[in-house]
Amino acid sequence: MMGTSNEGRATADREVDPACVVHVDLDGYADICRVHGWAFAGQRDAIFESGLRNAFEFLARYRVHATLFTIAQDIRDAAKKELLREAVGHRHEIGSHTTTHRDLRRLGPEDQRKEICESRDILEQSLGVPVLGFRAPGFSMDARSLGLLEPAGYHYDSSLFPDSRTAKRVGLDTISCSPHFVSGSRRLLELPMPAYAPLPVPFHPSYSLILGNGYFRMGIRRVRRTKAPLVLLFHLTDFADPLPTAELPGWKAKIYTLSFLSREEKLRRCARMLDLVRQHYRIVNTADLVIDTRALIETSMPAQEEQQRDQASRAVDLPSNHL
Repeated sequence: MMGTSNEGRATADREVDPACVVHVDLDGYADICRVHGWAFAGQRDAIFESGLRNAFEFLARYRVHATLFTIAQDIRDAAKKELLREAVGHRHEIGSHTTTHRDLRRLGPEDQRKEICESRDILEQSLGVPVLGFRAPGFSMDARSLGLLEPAGYHYDSSLFPDSRTAKRVGLDTISCSPHFVSGSRRLLELPMPAYAPLPVPFHPSYSLILGNGYFRMGIRRVRRTKAPLVLLFHLTDFADPLPTAELPGWKAKIYTLSFLSREEKLRRCARMLDLVRQHYRIVNTADLVIDTRALIETSMPAQEEQQRDQASRAVDLPSNHL
């Protein structure tokens, strides 16, 4: 009986831990080359293929169902499409990472619409699953692209950091560190990326594999104080087999592809990061977090609106009280 009681208390303790969702951005080597202006002459994308296969093994070991933010044009590649179908079979969720992985802030209205709206249509039709979430390449959003998400049918975005620079860029006064409805919407949720200031760069695993696991621990220690749900973002480079030096255009490519680390070292260090997260957070599916967050916000809205009406009423009554 004592064992049962302890298990019950342990379960109750875990229930009050903040939620964590695990995301993987599916940027392959072809996309990394495109961003940096490097030539990509390969017939197969080794980072995409080895990275996703290794990610499947890693996530299965921890029984994690992640959300995979997918570049829609990858559907045209037979090998990539097969891996994406396998991901669906493993019950990972699919999100959009645009159609061609271009910087949205550098695009005009029509190209932004194609990247945001058409990517969702392509992924849903090709993979036969709902695509509820969106992340902009490089987290690069402006007010116009943010405004396209709800009409395109997305339920949530996860592109924004809760800092003043990001808020100014998308035309908002502030961005909460907790999940929230995007300003002016009762449908589109923002699942913000974890704040990292005063650290110089985000602490997600891609950076922490370069800067050290101590950097990740510092970041987690800071965001835990907010008690907000955590978006734990991996990239395919975090799991992929290193590319041979002879195939890389220079030392920068070795850094950006994390090819200076062996597969085993990357997986070992990513496992340590996930173990740390699991000490303080409950791992949940993104779709479940969205449903629970929406219900929580909508439940609190009537009380907030009533409070606002009471405050407005008191403000109107105040002059007559002082006559």
